[in-house]
Formats: sequence, C-alpha cells, structure tokens
Amino acid sequence: MSLSIALRLSRLLARHTHRNMLPLRGPAGVVSFTFDDVPASACEAGAAALERHGVRGTFYVAGGLTGQLEEGKPCHSEEQLRRLLDNGHEIGCHSYSHIRCDTLGTGRLTAELERNARFLAHLGVDLQGLDFAYPFGAYALGAKRICSRRFRSSRITGGGPHYDEVDLNAIQTHRLYAETTETPSYEELVGQTAARKGWLVLNTHDVEDPPSRFGYAPEKLALAVKAALDAGCKVLPVGAAIDYWESRAG
Repeated sequence: MSLSIALRLSRLLARHTHRNMLPLRGPAGVVSFTFDDVPASACEAGAAALERHGVRGTFYVAGGLTGQLEEGKPCHSEEQLRRLLDNGHEIGCHSYSHIRCDTLGTGRLTAELERNARFLAHLGVDLQGLDFAYPFGAYALGAKRICSRRFRSSRITGGGPHYDEVDLNAIQTHRLYAETTETPSYEELVGQTAARKGWLVLNTHDVEDPPSRFGYAPEKLALAVKAALDAGCKVLPVGAAIDYWESRAG
C-alpha cells in the first residue's frame, strides 16, 4: 500500500472516530475568523480589522516561526502575540515547527505539541481548553487520537460551515484567501450561516495589501467582518464560539 493511499484511508477512518460532537443550537449563527502561522501583518492589520468592529479572532501560533520569515514575509514576534492576548484575542496551537502532523509518529508529534505548549505558557497563554489547528490541515487517525486528548478543539482546513452539529476534533473551515476558487462565495456562506444558525469558521494567513495567495487585504477583511455582523451573526473566536454553543447544548 502506497503512503498516499494509506494516508487517505487513515483520514477516512479519522472522520468517523475520536469524535466529540457538539450540537449547534442557538438564536444566531456564528462566524469565527482564524489566522494560521500568524504573520506579523495578521497581528497588526488583521487584529485591527476585527477590533474596528469590536470583535476578536483566533491566532494559531507555531512557536518555531516566531521572529522568522515565511515565504519572505515576517512572522509574529513575542511582543505582538502578547499584545493580541492583552486585547482579548485567542492564541491557539499550530504545532511548534509548523510540520505536517499526519505522518508523524506518536513520540514525535507529542514532543512537537509539548514544545509548543511550553512556548505558549511562556507567553501567558492558558493551556486549559487550548484550541489547535493542524498545519496544512493535515490530519489522520493517529494524530486525531492524540490531539483529541490534548485540546478542546482541533481545526482542519476546507469543508465549509457546520450546521446542526460539529465534531470539535475536526472543525472545518472556509478559506478566506485572495486567490480562491471555493464555492459558494463567502457572502453566500454568511447568508446561509445566518439563516440556518450554523457555525462558519474562516482561515487566512497574512493581512496586507496586496496579500499573498494565502492572505487577504485589510479592507476586505474589515468588510467581511461587517458582512457577518450585518447578516445577524455573532463574530467570536473559536474558544468563545464553543462556549456559546456549549451553553445552549443542554
């Protein structure tokens, strides 16, 4: 069996195991804006676009990228991450080395997560109820088993919004990228999320003008936040969104 076939099978099995299902019942839909790798521009222009509308986001940090360049763009500094925390944003885990988790053995993956936990604790992040995002969205059966025991939630990439219920160990997203061919459009998904009172989680990277192919322009991000609020959705970080849904699950 080739590695690619093995990984596809492992991911297929992961979809149906180690699940933590949460009902989505509430008076309003929820939109969550998340930032992977956390480029410096996400800390500055990204956070500002959300704060302009009085809302906050989730920033998934890989400690090994701190102070580094990624695809020629500066990543976050410790000072920027502390400022995000001080301003009420959520810091999540994105492994330490920004490495694919689907091909790592148990020992190496555990070491990666432990190392990033120490880094986040050094910043003052509360590790209780920590949220995680798989780098590159790369998850598989073994990784999901390990992460389901360590994190309150784990986020993948793609798949669109959730309606009726969500597996907190495999939260899907819609990519908010400058160059995207995903359908339906963001505006259509926001309307559907509001109408069906679901949960739409968005992911992007840098926030600058012009953005990279994995990023989004600051003004467009601000308009996206406004569109979610105008549609009647709540805009919440991932952890706060889970609190919202859990408080209504009983």
